[in-house]
Amino acid sequence: MNSIVDEMKITQIKVPFPSEYGSGRSTNAYLLEGEAKILVDSGLDSEENRRFIRKTLEKAGAWDLDVILLTHGHLDHFSLGAYLQQETGAALMVHEADAGMLSDYSSHSSKWFEEAYEHAVEGGFDPSVLGEARIKLITGASILTRSAVYETFTETSLAGGTVRTLHLPGHTEGSVGVVAGEAVFCGDAAIEGSTAVTDLKEEFNSLEKLKVFKFIYPGHERAPLARADIEALESHFVSRLEEVLRVTKGGATLKEIVISLYRGLDLAQAPYKIILPINQAISYLKYLEAEGHVEKRGRGWYSFRERLSSPVL
Repeated sequence: MNSIVDEMKITQIKVPFPSEYGSGRSTNAYLLEGEAKILVDSGLDSEENRRFIRKTLEKAGAWDLDVILLTHGHLDHFSLGAYLQQETGAALMVHEADAGMLSDYSSHSSKWFEEAYEHAVEGGFDPSVLGEARIKLITGASILTRSAVYETFTETSLAGGTVRTLHLPGHTEGSVGVVAGEAVFCGDAAIEGSTAVTDLKEEFNSLEKLKVFKFIYPGHERAPLARADIEALESHFVSRLEEVLRVTKGGATLKEIVISLYRGLDLAQAPYKIILPINQAISYLKYLEAEGHVEKRGRGWYSFRERLSSPVL
């Protein structure tokens, strides 16, 4: 997909999920060409993806990249960037709050797991299943991580000020949007349908920031999105919160909440896939607890209402 926004040429590059690692969704990277050649995100590293990205950029006449600007520090957005940096000499830039992921992703993954583990065991999940999930998670992170030299920022502008960053925490603490005129490249801060969050309050605030843009380019799935898609994502989160309120009206464990929210999840056959739903459910509970809508008693969670009676923002 090619388009022109405010004299900036935009090329969407769907970087495949490497077949050698199984099945997964592609990552949307974006080549911005104006006063500089900027690649927003890079995708997962693999030999096939190295060939793919080189061929794609050379065909576009953009192998001489100036900057690789990351929307956040997750592997599927940065790991191919190390190869591109080494081959092209482009600067690799990430928000300082996510920089630790580039330095030691295995430690980040381990910390992310441990934050869920205690809640999960107390909430009824089998420790042996969680242990298997941890091994798969850490092993995968070790295989896919590549060392890279990177620069950090809290906010930055590039290409004579025609490109700037906008802090969009919620998916990760250091998530950013890359703004070019009426367009924003938001990584996983917003994806059609749903996205993973670590802090739902921050996520709601970030979604509000995105509504002012005419073109919203996400890190996965359909692009571009529009204001209506952001509002649909907000509604999705509200419906999830209200589902948690209903499930916990008479008390429910974390496992019961996860099963209610993710009815197609097979805990026995896919142990490595349970960590994300667990963390997502925890983010909903933390939000509702902070708003005074639920409380934890022993191993269970209890709600005080079935619906959100006031705006979430």
